[in-house]
Amino acid sequence: MGRPGFQPRTVMPLPHQELPGFLSRAQLEAHHAEYVRDVERLKEAEQGLQQASLDTGRYGELRRMQVAAANSVLLHELYFGNLAPAKVDVSRYLEGHMREHMGSMETWAADFTRCALAAKAWAVLVYDPYDDRWHNAVMESNDSGIWMGANPLVVCDVADHALAKDYPRREEYVGKFIDRIDWNEVAKRYKAVDRM
Repeated sequence: MGRPGFQPRTVMPLPHQELPGFLSRAQLEAHHAEYVRDVERLKEAEQGLQQASLDTGRYGELRRMQVAAANSVLLHELYFGNLAPAKVDVSRYLEGHMREHMGSMETWAADFTRCALAAKAWAVLVYDPYDDRWHNAVMESNDSGIWMGANPLVVCDVADHALAKDYPRREEYVGKFIDRIDWNEVAKRYKAVDRM
């Protein structure tokens, strides 16, 4: 049996059933259901691509569906995985890299908040091994605004399905998201891809 993100495709269980003071059980369950639908869409696209008799139009449609669903599955897994049930302090290891790449934590948080408020789907802090830098990025959809070759460190879902049950305004959700980032998970992600 595979693990999330590996073949065969499996659904990642929610790491936390609720996040008191941040996200309710109902919000997390509804959001997780959206992720499960994307896992099924990905399987559907991959099964459809196995048909030898596909015309060019249908083949292209399935390939686009595959990319959008695969990105959504991965981004959701990274999102759920970087949420903490309580505030997690930033380690000295990450703090040093944050200063080097983005400035102070406050400077990064302010810019990341702007990304999250401007994005239609995702705000992401990525590490680009090509320029060996961290960057905040805005994604308009699951397959738009992707930073090619970059490794996601912090992923924030800002689509309505991620917050609408608990937050009438995105600003409050984003502020609380930043306070609930699991910086230990972010450190693991960065250590796995850092070139140095």
